[in-house]
Amino acid sequence: MWSEVRKVSDSDVLSQEEINELVQALLSGQISPEQVKEEEEEKKIKPYDFKRPSKFSKEQMRTFQMIHENFARSLSTFLSGRLRSFVDVTLSSVDQVTYEEFIRSLLNPSFIVVFSGDNLEGNAVFEMGLDIFYTMLDMIMGGPGEKPLNRSPTDIEISVMRREIMNMLTILAQAWSDIQPFIPTIENIESNPQFVQIVPPNEMVLLITVAVSIGEISSFINICWPSSLLEPFADKLSARYWFATAKKEEVRKKEELEKLEKSIRNVMVNLVAILGETTLSLKDILELEVGDVIRLNTHFDEEISIAVDGVEKFKGIPGRHKGNYAVRITKITREVIESE
Repeated sequence: MWSEVRKVSDSDVLSQEEINELVQALLSGQISPEQVKEEEEEKKIKPYDFKRPSKFSKEQMRTFQMIHENFARSLSTFLSGRLRSFVDVTLSSVDQVTYEEFIRSLLNPSFIVVFSGDNLEGNAVFEMGLDIFYTMLDMIMGGPGEKPLNRSPTDIEISVMRREIMNMLTILAQAWSDIQPFIPTIENIESNPQFVQIVPPNEMVLLITVAVSIGEISSFINICWPSSLLEPFADKLSARYWFATAKKEEVRKKEELEKLEKSIRNVMVNLVAILGETTLSLKDILELEVGDVIRLNTHFDEEISIAVDGVEKFKGIPGRHKGNYAVRITKITREVIESE
């Protein structure tokens, strides 16, 4: 009976229905507590494949997932603006596989970029499906994004797309900036997967798969991080370090904002109290003499404008204070900017 209950779900956490069935089985005597204990001990034994060892813990895998979810969101924004069309980019999967399995999963031809970073010990792989490659290329060159081709890109096509890939790698580096900052550099571009051998075939790699949709075209971008490249800073991949770093960044930004605000407060500006205005012809100005009175557009008991660097910010009333001319501020006006 207990085996039947456990077959209801493969999860380690029982549902309420499974718990109820287990309690009823125990109360009716169909199973004994010893049987339950034996089943649990059997469940703790898990097979381990020494040919495909897990290099990263579940916590580190969650950190990888958060990093590349940020990358997917930023890439979606960049491509939508660059192609002037809606582009949906989502994280599809984060897996640990051997490098040989990754290479065998790639089509021939493909668009494969080998890149490195100034703070990274080794190379990584950025692979893009040719359907995305040719769709992006056509739209960047002014086309509507025609049906993708199935051939190796020419040198001219690669040269045009090289800049776009560099921008995408920069976005990837920004997603990693809180964990391991680096400046990406394109080392090589290949179309045949068999020519891309950056690590031994049996080395474990972290395979990031990102789903990309451009109009009716849907395909994938793969990012391959060798374990030998990630292990030097593996201690930074815990969620605790991730959130602590984010908190430090928030504190740093707050301190910079306070410092900027303090600096702005010491900036000298020109404050002018405008008693009134009028319009005169050039003939009237040329005929002005000592003792003439110029009529302004304000009354003596009305509020006057007070401008900061030519922009009205306050209203006030002119007068005297301790024997000096002065203006008492009566109102703070808000500048309304209307788009034409």
